[in-house]
Amino acid sequence: MTGNPRNDAQPSAAERLDRARWRSRRGLLELELLLKPFVEGGFSELSEARKQDYERLLECDDMDAHEWLLARTEPPADLKDLIGEIRAFLELS
Repeated sequence: MTGNPRNDAQPSAAERLDRARWRSRRGLLELELLLKPFVEGGFSELSEARKQDYERLLECDDMDAHEWLLARTEPPADLKDLIGEIRAFLELS
């Protein structure tokens, strides 16, 4: 017998947003306070490629991501555009 067909399907937009919300809860509160408003107000508007970038960002070290979002250090090239979009959304200069 094969597995549940739903397990093989892509998650719905709502499921993906819920997963992003959950994963945006971080051990570093300062980072969570940046990510939560973005995931609530900006994640759904991202292109598929940018959503994948956001999911990759959530795999990064909290301190690194925090430093990138505050423009203290340069983000990796593959996340640079996403970091810029998050900063613009949060109106960080």
